[in-house]
Amino acid sequence: MKKHLLATTAMVAAGILAANTAAAQTTPIQLKVGGYMEQWVGWSWVDSKYSGQNDINDLDVQMDAEIHFTGRTTLDNGLTFGVNVQMEAEGSNSSTDTVDEAYLFVRGDFGEILLGSENGAAYAMHYGLGSHGTGLDSGDLSNWIVGTDFALHTTSNFARRDNDSNKIRWISPRMSGVQVGLSWAPEATQDDDGFPQEVSGLAATGDNDRLRNEEGVAAGAINYDNKFGSTRIRASLGGQYFTDSNQNGDEPWTVAAGLRVGFGAFEVGAAYSLENDVGFTIDSRQVLGGSVTYADGPIGVSFNVTYGVNDSAVAGTGDDTQWGAELGGKYKLRPGVEARGSLFYANRDEGVSGPVPAGQSNGDTQGFALVGGIRLVF
Repeated sequence: MKKHLLATTAMVAAGILAANTAAAQTTPIQLKVGGYMEQWVGWSWVDSKYSGQNDINDLDVQMDAEIHFTGRTTLDNGLTFGVNVQMEAEGSNSSTDTVDEAYLFVRGDFGEILLGSENGAAYAMHYGLGSHGTGLDSGDLSNWIVGTDFALHTTSNFARRDNDSNKIRWISPRMSGVQVGLSWAPEATQDDDGFPQEVSGLAATGDNDRLRNEEGVAAGAINYDNKFGSTRIRASLGGQYFTDSNQNGDEPWTVAAGLRVGFGAFEVGAAYSLENDVGFTIDSRQVLGGSVTYADGPIGVSFNVTYGVNDSAVAGTGDDTQWGAELGGKYKLRPGVEARGSLFYANRDEGVSGPVPAGQSNGDTQGFALVGGIRLVF
């Protein structure tokens, strides 16, 4: 009787397991909803000599928000297929781009292969400056101090080139702390499903589509992430190259490196980027930055500084230089809920020397901004 009962129980359990396995194999991918919302209030004091720009001493409210739809499934052979669609939730009338990123990925022992609108390998694997504020290296300073140049206070200038353009990207598994990645985008235009077109409107200076962004964006990167006791070391080196020429007939390229070393609650970081053959009036661009952060429990504080230079391609004009700094802090109220704040400073010298003609400006800008707000992640 006991043997019969055990056999019957085993058969029932096996039947339930088989039914669940079959159901898992036939159940379609279930989407999950997530995202984030940031709401900021800040006061800016800006002394600007930029054309058409008045001095600023005023309060502003800004936000950034996205809704993410994600889903994945794993096959019997171990391959994982997934989807990620990120919708803009800011409700801005200044842009018709309602979808920020949308891509499909496949993961396995080979790493991850991604197809769709997402960041290139060099940008995705770059270790920039650490911050517990709203972010200097992320580009937020120029949102608050009008007249500054976003590209002169971020060490991840890959994003300006092929950010969110349709591409194929591969990132390897991490082995002994080392990871490599490659990506290719047929053209740098974001969310463009059209076939790359060659136009002849400005063909006298090259063979590419000169009325749009550069085409043929190849990127590669290697980074390292490992811990030795209480010390964590992260380092990255990435490059990006355009196989087609820009408005000046050049083929731009970008390289960037980053290093972050953590000692318990402290971390120091440094990052550098170089863009060559930028185009228009700029020959090259360099940005160097450093950061110090401290985090203990729910509290974090940080300090960032950057220095950027645009090397002018116009004879008789000086280089455009810019200093940027951020003192930041955060307090985690609970998982997914943080209060953050930043004190920004920027000083931009557009490089115009000598007397300024009537009705024109030298473009110099100097200012502070005090910003605080809430970041929610769900």
